[in-house]
Amino acid sequence: MNRERAITVAIMAGLFGGLVGGPVASLADYYGPPDRRLWLFLVPEMIGFACMGLMVYYGKTKKKA
Repeated sequence: MNRERAITVAIMAGLFGGLVGGPVASLADYYGPPDRRLWLFLVPEMIGFACMGLMVYYGKTKKKA
């Protein structure tokens, strides 16, 4: 697998895992304490948005090259 494909796969996995996994994890612990559910939601969301930023940055650098 070449480098570009590996980066794309990693970014897409982070996007899916972060932006979809956060709400699902929070709902899976529905009867848990609110602060724990908040962190179960926020941490994957932050990872997802960081991957989204990497995707935008990587896309802009590919256009310049």
